[in-house]
This record gives sequence, structure tokens and C-alpha cells, in this order.
Amino acid sequence: MTGTSPIGDLSVDSPKVAFLYATFPRPTETFVRRELIALWGIGAEITPISIWRGDDVFEGRKIDRFRLRELWSLLFWLPYWILLRPQAFRDVLDDLCRLPCPSIQNWNETFLGLGFALVRAHEMKRQGYELCHAVWATMPATAALALKKLVGIEYSIGAHAYDVFRGHGDWLLERKLRDAAFVRTSSASTEERLSEFGLPSSKLKLVRRGLSKWPSVTQRGPFSAPIQILSVGRLVSKKGYFEQLSIFRALCTAGIEFEARIVGGGPLRVELERECDRLGLADCVTFLGALLEVEVHALFSESDLFLFTGKVAPDGDRDGLPNVIPEAMSAGVVVIGSPHGGAAEALEEGVTGFVRDPHQTDQWVELIQGLLASPNNVIRLRKAAAAAARIRFDVKRTARELFANLLGACKG
Repeated sequence: MTGTSPIGDLSVDSPKVAFLYATFPRPTETFVRRELIALWGIGAEITPISIWRGDDVFEGRKIDRFRLRELWSLLFWLPYWILLRPQAFRDVLDDLCRLPCPSIQNWNETFLGLGFALVRAHEMKRQGYELCHAVWATMPATAALALKKLVGIEYSIGAHAYDVFRGHGDWLLERKLRDAAFVRTSSASTEERLSEFGLPSSKLKLVRRGLSKWPSVTQRGPFSAPIQILSVGRLVSKKGYFEQLSIFRALCTAGIEFEARIVGGGPLRVELERECDRLGLADCVTFLGALLEVEVHALFSESDLFLFTGKVAPDGDRDGLPNVIPEAMSAGVVVIGSPHGGAAEALEEGVTGFVRDPHQTDQWVELIQGLLASPNNVIRLRKAAAAAARIRFDVKRTARELFANLLGACKG
């Protein structure tokens, strides 16, 4: 115990905790960066460890970056641990042989996580880590599971969306969930999915992803033509962008003037741009590609509507509660979201936003026409959404919630 941290009105010793990331920092994982900064701000002694590439420094602090060349030491560590912890190898190998691997990517991530643990276990125990928190239930959680089996360091897991839903979840997901001290998730929809694995409710911790910036919305007025529409997300199946383009086509047919900007890169960009041209939307829909966080925040301040058209992808993948929804709310942007995944959890119908089926384009057209005709309602919605986001998604509060759970895990 080396530091102190305030939890509510208390000051408590901060245990030494390792946060395991696949890659840290990643530009697209804004909530991960915000959360770590907030935890440091309350005095938590947390060391970020990036297993696959990443940066060496973040916010002036050193990142413990695993180098692939360290895997050469497996020539020593693999027989060492096989002799010292044979049962640990049997347990993990039994699961790997019994369960089908969901994908080549998952195979690579699993064995890199195991390799990291075999190489680093002895040193992490020597350094006095009391807990490892795996930010995702994929590679980082594999590493955490192996570390516990090898040297007894307890671990917790963050499980949010693709790591739980895609291809029925990660290869070793059930074992990792079962052996964890607790499992943190950020949406009720993912919490429900995790409970299907038989986890007791006491082990599941719903801690929302937090925000740290609160733009002023006092000067934001009603909609005016052309309506400024924004969407942010990777161009992948689960985001429902083809359905979104159909909604835009329906708005054009209804004579609603708008300018839509779609932020994000991904494998579907060429197909989406082709579909955009086919629907005659090239003059009103712009694909901006991936942008910096500060650039996205600037777009929020210019936008009237934020559309989220997420769905369940063919491989089962879906969103939990996307960060961009509370971010849009905090900027006073009126959000219309899909009922799939956890998006609807942030929205109180007609009070802080709306939920509509992306396949029912007429519902979206009717709603937007109604908002155009109700300027006072739009102003009220903007203010109510911003206020709700500040209450529910303040990262200072969510970081304290997470830290309290980390403390509980360290105390057993």
C-alpha cells in the first residue's frame, strides 16, 4: 500500500494495480483514456500495461509496454512453469481443446495473452501487484487469468460488447468470468448477457463509462434548415449504416432538408459510399473518415441530431452503450437511437431523446418532422439531455465506483 485515495468522504490506501490493455492508448477508445486519468486523479496507484504495441508514455506517465521480443524468453519460462504449475496448464489446455476457437484473431490474441503471462508472471509478483484489471475480456483477460494461475495475483475483468457478443464471445470467456473477482460492464444489456453464463449478481458490477467535458448548451436553439445530422462509429455491420442511408433517402423523399456527416473508418466504407451514390445522397451525406477526438467534439457543437442505427450483426456482435451517445447528449444534440444493444439505456423517451427501429424509416421521418414543427420542444430536449448526461455519466463519479470495486477485490 503506497498511496491514498478519496472514496466519498473517506481516504483509503490505494493498492498497486495493473491495468492490462490489448493496445494502449488507442485513439478510438476515448472512455478508456478518460477513466484512467480520472482514477489517477483520485490517487489510485495504477500502472497501464499494453500487451500489443501502444505508446511508451501517456499523460506524462510511463506505460509498461510489452515487447514481442520478450517472447523469446519462453524458451526458459515455458518449461519452468510447466514443472512448477502443471495443473494450471492442464486447466487452460482442457478448455482450449474442448471449445471451438471463434476466429483466427481470437486465436492470436489468446496465445499472445498467455505468452505475456508466462514471461511476466514472476516479475509482476515480485513488483507487488495486488490485482490485475483486464480492461477487455479478450487478450488482457487471458493474460490476467494466466497470471492468477501462475502466481496467484487476483484479477477483475471489463466486458462491454464485442468481447462478449461477437461469435458467442471470447474463446476462454466462461473460465475467465468464473475465476474473476468481479466483472465490470457498462450497459445493462451486456450485464444481462453475462448473467446467462451463471455469474451471481454480486459479481457483476454495472459501472457506466464516464465523460469529462461539459459543453455549454444555453445558446443552442431549435432546428433550422438544413438540419445538421451527425453519426459517429466504425463502418462495420453492427452500426447499421446501410439502414441509416435508407433513413436519409426517406428524409429526402419527404422533402426534409439536411446535411449528414458520418465519422469513422472501417471495412464497409467503399460499399457504403457506393450505396450512398446509388440512393442519390452524395450531395447531402459526407463520409469524413476517422477524426481526432477534438474534431469530433467540434462536430457535436455544430449538430442538431445524432443518429445511432445499431443492430445485431450476423456474427452476433452488437454495441453495449456506445460512448458517443452520452457525448452527444452532453453537447445538447438530440439523439435518436436504435433499440438494439444498450443504446436505449441512456435515453428517456421524449425527455432526453428517442428510440426508433432503424428498419422503420417512416418512424424516423415522422419524428424529425415533428421536431421541426416544435422548436420549444427541441430546446427543452437539448437542455434535458445535457443535464441527464452530467448526472449519469460524470467520469469522476464512475471512476470512484470502479475504484471501490477494485478495493473490494484486493481485500477479498
